[in-house]
Amino acid sequence: MEELLFGIKSQTIELTGLDTQGSFANIPFVFFYENSLNDSDFMDSKLLHESFIRTILQVPVLVGHICAKGRGHTRVVIDSRNLNMPDYRESSSDIHFDDLKADGFNWRSWPPDVNTVGPMTQAGAEGKIKPINIHIIRLRNNSGVMVYISMTHYMADSHGYMAVVKRWSEIHQLLLGKTPEKIADLPSLVINRATIQQSLPKERLPVNSETKKTFTKFSLLAELFAWISPKVRAHIASKVVKRQNAETHLFHVSYAALDSLRQSIGEYVSDVSKVTDSDLIMALTTKIIVQAQQKTKKGNGKTKSTSRLLDRGKDKLPLAVVFEVRDRLGMADINYVGNALIPKILLKSAKDLQTPVTSKYLGQTVTDFGDITHDLSAPYIASHIDMIMPRPSSFTRPLARFITEKDALTYIYDLTPNMYEIDFGTGKPCWVSPIQPFRVNLTQLLTSKDPNEGVDVFISLYPGVMKEVLNNEFWNKVAKIIY
Repeated sequence: MEELLFGIKSQTIELTGLDTQGSFANIPFVFFYENSLNDSDFMDSKLLHESFIRTILQVPVLVGHICAKGRGHTRVVIDSRNLNMPDYRESSSDIHFDDLKADGFNWRSWPPDVNTVGPMTQAGAEGKIKPINIHIIRLRNNSGVMVYISMTHYMADSHGYMAVVKRWSEIHQLLLGKTPEKIADLPSLVINRATIQQSLPKERLPVNSETKKTFTKFSLLAELFAWISPKVRAHIASKVVKRQNAETHLFHVSYAALDSLRQSIGEYVSDVSKVTDSDLIMALTTKIIVQAQQKTKKGNGKTKSTSRLLDRGKDKLPLAVVFEVRDRLGMADINYVGNALIPKILLKSAKDLQTPVTSKYLGQTVTDFGDITHDLSAPYIASHIDMIMPRPSSFTRPLARFITEKDALTYIYDLTPNMYEIDFGTGKPCWVSPIQPFRVNLTQLLTSKDPNEGVDVFISLYPGVMKEVLNNEFWNKVAKIIY
């Protein structure tokens, strides 16, 4: 099927600061499909591969070479005579789908080596960073299929990732129905990096001070990261994450629990109706994690935590909140395969976050966090982009800061697109899962299997800190651990 790629033309795509600021990480998920009808041709290997290749034709950036061009500049070079072919592999397992299902798709029940790359961008066996990695795993007795898809953040954020995976499933459906001529009627996927620039308004609003400081202040470590090649940078980031030895868990929070929480803080928040589910989860998880860091420090003295900040008289904890901004820029109807993420970095009082987890103090935290989302308008986004575009090495500065301030937290504000809609024509997935391990101090909201019932919350922390979170009574009343 690779001969289909002969039609790809050579081109060079200059990546922007929005692409490179998340380039250290991959976006990896695993989709579980059950062969409930015992179909002998269930998710046929040849058809899956052909539909994937046809998807690449529409997103040729996924066979490009990630190359450095001076300090901080990164480009994707698509060479029609030397394509950077994806690591696409297929294997079989003696594990039955029913066994995975019975264990709730817990990581412990997975076959070995599902992940063909780690959580951070890194070069593979060929010595190249692959934009996308695929692993198809056929389960015992043709009972089902696991589909592992990992895409480097250089290429897209979770919305861009979903656009590609959805297109793969759409093309597979058309081939399955023997109507390949309809592929040409599918909406175009947009990889032109000028798309965001063209969507910016003329008006500007100032970037908040801590974000500006982080992206513009000189850092020798950041300049070093920007100077080295993407491959070396990826290698270092992967080593750092491996040494963190993160413990990850997936939780579920029902909308009923969030509504109850919202009602309980109502008398302590000026307009509780404007408090979103993400606002609530951000305030609650940040508060609980900071307290867990403090307890870990007091308990064994091994994990550097918030008390280290207090001991040095620094009562401020860095918090990066990452927003997906397509809607805010009027791009909701554009199938943009790229990055449209804007981080806001703030300093929050570690002392205030250590107040008891009660309705009163949680309400105060929600109010204190209110400034994070209220001014995230198109003019603000435009100012952020203006700030990073003339500073190609600025993308390494948040990384350098968050490496050196080990208690700094990252919260992904927007819910991921609904991955349970990915239907290859043989039924929707029974389960979709992130991988583990991941980098520490990250909280991300994922679409639940029943999107009308609640949300899933993926949290990755140092093991000692995670132990305290798991023992937190307030969190256990709000959240249910999945695995």
